[in-house]
Amino acid sequence: MSIYGAMFSGVSGLAAQSQALGMISDNISNVNTIGYKGTRAQFQTLVTEAASRSTYSPGGVRSTPFQMIDRQGLLQGSSSPTDVALVGNGFFVVNDAANPGVGNNYMYTRAGHFTTDASGNLTQNGYFLQGWRLDNQGNLPANTNLLQSLETVNVSNLTGTARPTSNIQWALNLPANDITGTTHDTSVQLYDKQGTTQVMNMTWAKTGANTWSLLGSLAGGGNYASDDTGAATFAASTTNYFPTATLSDTSNFGLTSATGNISGLVGPFTVNAPGGAPPNTTTITVNIGATPFTATVPTVAGNDLTNTDQLTFTDGAGGSFTLDLNGASTYDLDVAGDRTTLSTNLGAAFTTVNFQNHATNGVPLATVTFNADGTLGGIVPTAPYATVDTNNHLNFLVDYDNDPLTNSTQDRQQVTLDLGTPGMPDGVTQFAGQYAAKVNAQDGLTYGSFTGISINEDGIVTALFDNGEQRDIFKLPVATFRNPNGLAAQNGNAYQTTTYSGDPVLLEANTAGAGKVSPSSLESSTVDLAEEFTNMIITQRAYSASAKVITTADDMLSELLQIRR
Repeated sequence: MSIYGAMFSGVSGLAAQSQALGMISDNISNVNTIGYKGTRAQFQTLVTEAASRSTYSPGGVRSTPFQMIDRQGLLQGSSSPTDVALVGNGFFVVNDAANPGVGNNYMYTRAGHFTTDASGNLTQNGYFLQGWRLDNQGNLPANTNLLQSLETVNVSNLTGTARPTSNIQWALNLPANDITGTTHDTSVQLYDKQGTTQVMNMTWAKTGANTWSLLGSLAGGGNYASDDTGAATFAASTTNYFPTATLSDTSNFGLTSATGNISGLVGPFTVNAPGGAPPNTTTITVNIGATPFTATVPTVAGNDLTNTDQLTFTDGAGGSFTLDLNGASTYDLDVAGDRTTLSTNLGAAFTTVNFQNHATNGVPLATVTFNADGTLGGIVPTAPYATVDTNNHLNFLVDYDNDPLTNSTQDRQQVTLDLGTPGMPDGVTQFAGQYAAKVNAQDGLTYGSFTGISINEDGIVTALFDNGEQRDIFKLPVATFRNPNGLAAQNGNAYQTTTYSGDPVLLEANTAGAGKVSPSSLESSTVDLAEEFTNMIITQRAYSASAKVITTADDMLSELLQIRR
């Protein structure tokens, strides 16, 4: 039994060493394979239980493969922006279908040599890279711990876009030795939502010691605007021939009515009501701020007004607005009931009117004061054109299409002007010397075409445009496992989950123990050629030794057979 056992033990040695040589040859073949993890043979004894303690029954050996999947490979640089590697724990998530569905498998890989296919998908070795799609604010989708929250990273159909100016940063010096009344002009180029260039001129006017006013004007079709101030209120009395309507603000407003009763450029006004007998006057005066607007009252059959009449108010300087009458066919101003009806209809018209600031040139935006040391002191905004936020930034609205409608906000843009930090010389200052604009920056962009993508260390895929715009579109998750060495290898440098690996945990890169993404890099194979050649020599010698055991056992059997002769 021992001779046969020795022979079979030698045979198991041949089988084990043959399998080990296969692993070595596979490692050597994949020495240049991106993301490849070397495999080594683990030898285990095969024990045959002996009949007694005084006898020995040979067993043998077997080898099992162990792939060191969690071993970090060296990084090598790449010129491709779609090549990525992981430093630390985790895997990229891929799928064997561009549009994963039932029956499609999620795989995991360290091989990050992704390229764009004809459909714009990032793919490698037939697998499609998966990521979380980001919304316009850069937010992740819900349930990011689920594989179903992922989709194939696709960079097609990324159309060019323009970006309106929303932030302006200024750093300039206003001469401290300027006398009151001195002005300085600064211009900045703005962009509307369609990428059209607009020029904003800012005038600094010294109004007193350490005090300057800031006025703005727009060259082109732009206007300064303010938010909707709401509907007007209307008060009337049946004892008056003309009702009274009062608005609280004194700035010019663009006025429109949802029912079409009022249109044109108007503002806060008061209609004074003549009392007593039916009026002999043929005019009504409306005060818009300090400017009087006058309208002629049609007199038909004793000061009657019809629903086809219009009251056109003019200021003598080209400003005007029109009041269209509606309701009853005729208003007889001698009849109290008609006066009440007129009052009611005018009231209905005014309650449907929304008011929106609408001015173009020479708009006062703020009063700026400076400290005795020349640093910025404070900013007092000019209502209703501007406000100051908690960051001490001046905010104002720009309306680019000259449309006063309050419900036409597609072209309206809030602009934030950063004049610096109060008490710090990091923005607008007032020192002796010359006027000097050192920094004049804005964040608007003209139309740009898609040029490519980049991927950063957090795994964020960013679309790049030739106008300098960058748009975050995807974020790559990092899948981690409790036992990554328990994954099952698949073709194309991918791995599949098993009961030994556990389920994947999707994490953001560089958080909670997940590795970080290395852009424009690839992870090299973990194979060491010197180590493999050494193992190959050892395996060869072990194989020869096992073969020698077999030939020796064969010789012994031959001797045993010859005893009978």
